Amino acid sequence: MNNQSKALQAFINVYLPIILFLIAFFWKFYYIDTRDICLDEPFTIFHAQHSLWDIIKLPANNEPNPPLFMVLLHFWIKLFGIEAGSVRILPLIFNALTAVFIYLIGKKFYSFPTALLASGMFILSTYHFYFGLETRAYSLLSLATAASLYYIQSLIAKPESIRYLITLVVWNFVLVYTHYFGWFVVFVQFIAGLLYLKERLVFRRVFIAIITTAVLFTPMAVVFIKQFFNSSQGTWVLPPSRFEYVHQLYWFFNTKKILFFLLLAVAVGLTYTIYTKRKIPAWRQLVVISLWWFVPYTIMFLVSFKVPMFINRYILFNTIGLYLFAAILINYLFRERVAVIVGCALLGMLFLKLQINSKDFYYREVKNSVLAVKQHKTDSTKVLLYPYWTDLGFMYYYDRSIFEDYANFDSLLEAKGFVRYWDSNHFQHDKNKPGNSRVIYVHNGDLYDTAIYRYLDSTMVKTDSVFFPQCFVVAVFEPRK
Repeated sequence: MNNQSKALQAFINVYLPIILFLIAFFWKFYYIDTRDICLDEPFTIFHAQHSLWDIIKLPANNEPNPPLFMVLLHFWIKLFGIEAGSVRILPLIFNALTAVFIYLIGKKFYSFPTALLASGMFILSTYHFYFGLETRAYSLLSLATAASLYYIQSLIAKPESIRYLITLVVWNFVLVYTHYFGWFVVFVQFIAGLLYLKERLVFRRVFIAIITTAVLFTPMAVVFIKQFFNSSQGTWVLPPSRFEYVHQLYWFFNTKKILFFLLLAVAVGLTYTIYTKRKIPAWRQLVVISLWWFVPYTIMFLVSFKVPMFINRYILFNTIGLYLFAAILINYLFRERVAVIVGCALLGMLFLKLQINSKDFYYREVKNSVLAVKQHKTDSTKVLLYPYWTDLGFMYYYDRSIFEDYANFDSLLEAKGFVRYWDSNHFQHDKNKPGNSRVIYVHNGDLYDTAIYRYLDSTMVKTDSVFFPQCFVVAVFEPRK
């Protein structure tokens, strides 16, 4: 191998993964503080401040996910604090590492163009752009999915390797202790092992990895079973429509048109392959990679008619296998030059349709609503927060010292004149309804369709009302003279 070839290999194997990481990281980092801390993020940050033992116990109380991400965030907060620009760096690191693992899978087991195309689709995904900057466990789940896929394929290729076996178990541990949906990935590993049933060593190693994962998960098993049965009684997630299976695929590729382009390209490539009687190489690997998105995605869709779970952030980890599968198909079905053209066209369309920091996509304008409250609040003012769970996000911006004092949070909130309501019934049964002084009603939803608003509007005089993007409303009421 000449020096030029060595330099090229060094670039492909060493420098390009680093470049992909830096692109994925710094591009998103530019937008890290342009979106308010809102929705589920304040809950995660608030509880990550607690002691490790409290965090570990949290799933047994009111947290629907295993505690690993929150444990990692706990130590991160100890080092870097709870500013938005700090707590979002941790999931962003996981997100950028996911792009690297996708590249490594494509390069090691398929081809260099496959690696670039698959990692490019991931980086240019609106879903991953948004959730890669959210302080929740979704980016870690995607990373663990990609890493487990890399190491199970490595184990299948070299089953005698104890290092690959141990590393797969470690990433499986991260999977199932990050999110319960990680078990869908482990289940796919089992199916992949069955494809190699005749190769006894391969199947045995995969089986050992799965059994070891199950044993390590034992401490969480009771909590998981309890939460599953609670979820089966109903959650806030609605059952999917019949068309949701395809609809979510649109968003995986940013728009409907890009998905249609991809399907058309695959159809043309498949027709050409059949016509020319070309053989698709490594068909078993292609089947394995297809399972990585198809099996969890389909099971979650079907189960959701009984236990709803089919929403974008919950199924996000499925995209790892989907992007790899799409990239592999394009590079297998077309000649090299045509595959490059199709791949570049696909990436170009994804870039043009990428929604960076869209306020139509899971956004609450908390910071400005807090400023509106501060403008009108006096020491005697009562501030009504509805629903109840908006309190953490609101207080994150209203008074950081209260947010950080998690042990006394409730009493400090009450002392500041804040009243939280779970629902309208909670308000109606409140014997201490405010009305003798100024009231500020902060509502996350349809302001006018609540008993709280109707009561205030009928007993007091509304003097001001401000609407902020995505449903945050601040309304000011004064006592009737």
